[in-house]
Amino acid sequence: MIFWISAAGLLVLALVMLLPPMLRRVQETGEDQRRQQNIQIAREQKQQLDAQLAAGEIDQAAYDSAYRDLQTALALELDGGDEHARQARGRWMVYFVLLFVPVTSVLLYLHYGEHRVALDPQLALATPQSAPAPQMSLDEMQAAIRVRLQQNPEDAEGWFMLGRVFMAKQQFDDAVTAYQRSYDLIGEEPGVMFALADALAMRNNGSLAGEPERLVLRGLELSPNFPNGLWLAGMAAEQRQDFKAAHAYWTRLLPMIQDNPRSALEVRNLIRTLEEREPELATASAAAVDGERQLSLSVDITPDLRARAEPDTAVFVYARAQQGPPMPLAVKRLTLAELPVSLTLGDEDAMMPAMKLSGFDQVVVGARVSLSGNPVAQDGDFYTEIEAIDSTQPPAQLELVIDRVR
Repeated sequence: MIFWISAAGLLVLALVMLLPPMLRRVQETGEDQRRQQNIQIAREQKQQLDAQLAAGEIDQAAYDSAYRDLQTALALELDGGDEHARQARGRWMVYFVLLFVPVTSVLLYLHYGEHRVALDPQLALATPQSAPAPQMSLDEMQAAIRVRLQQNPEDAEGWFMLGRVFMAKQQFDDAVTAYQRSYDLIGEEPGVMFALADALAMRNNGSLAGEPERLVLRGLELSPNFPNGLWLAGMAAEQRQDFKAAHAYWTRLLPMIQDNPRSALEVRNLIRTLEEREPELATASAAAVDGERQLSLSVDITPDLRARAEPDTAVFVYARAQQGPPMPLAVKRLTLAELPVSLTLGDEDAMMPAMKLSGFDQVVVGARVSLSGNPVAQDGDFYTEIEAIDSTQPPAQLELVIDRVR
């Protein structure tokens, strides 16, 4: 009985902590947009890691390490953003929490918890205690990262993570210092450059004028389709009232975030606002946002390579970004017996909704005979590629002749 009274008390305490922030009305700021965009960036980075692992560019250990760091960085952002997210759900969430938290807590504990241990002291003595480590607060994360940096002051990743903590705590001066240190150590890495630009802007009341915009534009030269860079570049252009440039950046960004409905809606609203100011942008927006792109291809193979494979061997025809993630933007699977063939690659052939041909202007088009049947390229595969194809104005037909051995 004492156990359940204590548990009920703890549930009441949890509700007391949860409900007041939900009942207060706090003015919305651009901070929520920045955090939502960082969530999308984390998704894109996870997709890139998956593709690199599948392509054999990194091993499992490197993947696991990078994924853990990515989870940590995203957790830091979400720690600082929960209050805004709760406010956005509306007052109906108050009633949901009042019912959901107590009921779910009890059901989960009865199913997974060792309630018998709490009720039976003899069983408690016989049961090994192995409680999971509690989730770290921002202050604890900051302390842990500082210990890491004391051991290795040249750890660029550690400085970057510390900058994330300071951004979550809205300590923008300290965030600038940490990101600048990471930038000095790692050099022109777009992700670090965009984070530093964001921190500089937040320190200057959200203004991207000057050094922040310079960093953003340089980062986009290195990685033209980095979502956070396009977001910040659009914000910078809008702030200096270059609505056409802002429109261009955000229409490029929109296809990349279609799997995040909230972020996509925000970008559409920003584009719509620009079009209300500059009506002539509306026509361009319709083509850029809704228009699908297609590439017309003819695919064949040299006679000597055809003779070295069975007719049912898999053939993959694909298009990928010239600069950006290595995963295909569009792909079709054929067999060697079907060559020669004429076909089209377009947005309907995308592997992922957020990674379409229409989201990238410069692409590489190729065809590969997979002797193993594996979609990931292997040594011994036959292939050909054509680089620097403008997907906005492609040739009437691209001729691919498979004539090389990987």
